[in-house]
Amino acid sequence: MKPFIYHILIMASVLGLTGKASALINEQKSIDFEGRQRRYVLYVPDNVPANAPLVVSLHGAAGHDTDRSPFRTSMADEAGCIVVYPQGENQNFGPFGTVPGWDATGEANTDTRFLRAVVEDVAASYPIDRKRIYCCGFSNGGMMTYANANCCADLFAAFAAISGFPLNEFHQRLTGPRPVPMLHIHGKSDDFVKYSLMPVIRDNMVYRNGLAPQPQVTVADGKYRKSVYSPENQNESFPYEYIEVDGMGHNDYTSKTEDGNSARTMWKFFSRFTLDSPCDTTLKWRCNPDTPNFDAAAHGWTVSPDSTRLAFGTAPATGNSDNNVYHSLQFNAGNYALKLRADGTVYLRLETLSGTKLLSKKCDADADVVIPFEIPSYGQYRVIVVKENKATRLSRLEFYSTQASVSADGCMDAELPDTPTPSGTLVEIPQSQGREYDNFARTDMQTSDSYTLYTATGDLQIAFKMMNVDMTDCDYVLIKFAEPVAQGWKVAFHEGTALDDVPTGATSVRFDLTPTMRSEGKIPQICMMTFFGTRTPLVAKVEGVFKHNVKDASDGIAAIETDGSVNSDNRWFDLNGHRVFSPSTPGIYIWRGRKIAIQ
Repeated sequence: MKPFIYHILIMASVLGLTGKASALINEQKSIDFEGRQRRYVLYVPDNVPANAPLVVSLHGAAGHDTDRSPFRTSMADEAGCIVVYPQGENQNFGPFGTVPGWDATGEANTDTRFLRAVVEDVAASYPIDRKRIYCCGFSNGGMMTYANANCCADLFAAFAAISGFPLNEFHQRLTGPRPVPMLHIHGKSDDFVKYSLMPVIRDNMVYRNGLAPQPQVTVADGKYRKSVYSPENQNESFPYEYIEVDGMGHNDYTSKTEDGNSARTMWKFFSRFTLDSPCDTTLKWRCNPDTPNFDAAAHGWTVSPDSTRLAFGTAPATGNSDNNVYHSLQFNAGNYALKLRADGTVYLRLETLSGTKLLSKKCDADADVVIPFEIPSYGQYRVIVVKENKATRLSRLEFYSTQASVSADGCMDAELPDTPTPSGTLVEIPQSQGREYDNFARTDMQTSDSYTLYTATGDLQIAFKMMNVDMTDCDYVLIKFAEPVAQGWKVAFHEGTALDDVPTGATSVRFDLTPTMRSEGKIPQICMMTFFGTRTPLVAKVEGVFKHNVKDASDGIAAIETDGSVNSDNRWFDLNGHRVFSPSTPGIYIWRGRKIAIQ
């Protein structure tokens, strides 16, 4: 360390310099990193103590170190901390081209090694506090911040992201060697790194940190909604704080926080934690879906109508329409223990997202069940719980890493019991809806008794499009075709322009409603259309677009007979002007909360 610089730092600490700070160092620096030159901006206020905290602040895609984003130098002056702004290298961001950014895979890579090298370069000249190094980022820098929370949790004590979270394949790494303190700030009007996808990121981080799933909420009208998810047990884990900002788009700064400054909010969050802050490093995942007053179905859980079957873990949508942001359990290679307790007998299965079984157990009632298992290599998983009695309640469901295999207790090998298919009825959604929602060309349309024939003669032609469709008491949407579909059709069941391919030769396409759609009781969009590169002419025979209603009716509601309007193949009947599809097997079915007798 240079003696003169060190003397200035010590004097600043001893004398407690006050007033508006000015920069002691404010320059762009270069380092020799893995055989090439990389750079960063270093900002050292003249009021930093001898053992200074350090903030690593990461710009967004197409940004630069000179942007000094998102942790502002004025905040470094106020806090008395050193801040560095590393420069990202060119990355290929698909349709956005090749621009400077970060390789936010969540695994150790060139960029994570570069950030470690930047910290070491600063530490070689200035006395930083190794226990108080923090990471924040904007947009793609926020994605890298989440990645660092996974693979650099030994370097950074706490993390903050603004307008950025893991997308696509980056989303698949939220595991990490320990729980981490995380602050996230996002604009409600951000349609670039979509605010609409944040609930999944929030849930996965809350469950990963093993936090109480019901937050403490503070609302400032016209400014923000702040949700604080806290550890259930002190010193076990760290909070996840989520601030949703009214009227904010894709920005790296907002004044609409409780501190009037997003960088100040980051600093106040950072300053509560050090690398010595206690936590249980073995805790990997916890969420009890039976937590009182917790709506599990609105937070990633699939829950059967009678609440006896619960599952967490969703495979990515085809065509990447969900930006690969989905719920899952994630485990690195190693030994683990699942710990469970319920007041009745339950069955539990852990499987890959594709359905390959890892374990399946029957768990004793009123027992502290321990189920050991081993993960051979990193993977994503789904957990399924089936209760013998719908009155059964879980009081514990959590996963821990272990140094070695542990003994099983309170369980035995057993497959999940069969659960009856939920009673329900497919209710047709009129395909004529939605013409007022767009300016795209429509395909030719010819109707018949058994299907509607759509013929496309060019790119970007819509067959049908319905918006904000009522999905109360429904669990999925089904498009049925009268004959196998040719290659070239696209479908969308969500907001925005993301489209999935209709599989070539498909006779139906099913879309399971997301937890948000089920809790809100509507689906933003149902659309079928052509896209660029369409082979013309392109035809599709659509038998119908249906929503599956599963709501059960009380025993006091009488069955409704079909009054003889069932068609010749016993598959269709009319009820109150709606064409309703039902199985050919006679029985009692449910439609809009009413029992219907199919004779």
